[in-house]
Amino acid sequence: MRWNKTSHLVLAWAAMPCAIAAICLAGMYRSGLAARSIETKSQSKTVVARMWHGRTLTAKADEYYAYLKQAGIDKIEAIEGNLGAQVLRRTDGNTTEFTVISYWESRDAIKKFAGEDIEKTHFLPKDPQYLLELEPKVKHFDVLFDGRK
Repeated sequence: MRWNKTSHLVLAWAAMPCAIAAICLAGMYRSGLAARSIETKSQSKTVVARMWHGRTLTAKADEYYAYLKQAGIDKIEAIEGNLGAQVLRRTDGNTTEFTVISYWESRDAIKKFAGEDIEKTHFLPKDPQYLLELEPKVKHFDVLFDGRK
C-alpha cells in the first residue's frame, strides 16, 4: 500500500478514540476516580470495623490473650451481625499492646454487643486486673475496601 496524505489522515482519525480513552483513564487515575470505582465494586455492602486497643504487661500477655479470646472474641463472633474479628499483638519490652478489630454488618448490629452507646468501651470483667489503663472509647470505621485474600 502506498502512503499518501489521505492514508495518514485516516490512520490519525482511527487512532483518535484510543488516544482520548488513554488520556481520560490517566486523568481518572490521577484524580483517584478510577481507584474509587474499583473499591466500590470490591466492597459492595456496608461493613463497619470496630477498633479497640489495650495494653498489658508482657509477663501477662499470653494469659490475657487466652482470656480475651475466650471471654471476648468467641462471644463477639457468636453475635448475629458480626462478620468476624482480628486480634493484633505488638510487644515492646515490658509492655504488650492488643488491638481488636471486629467487623459488623451495621452499627445497629454492634449495639447487640456494646449497648446503645457504641463508642463506649465494653470491658470484660477481668480487664482491670490485666490492662494498664482502661481506655473509655473505641473507634468505628466504615470499611471502604478490604483487599485481603
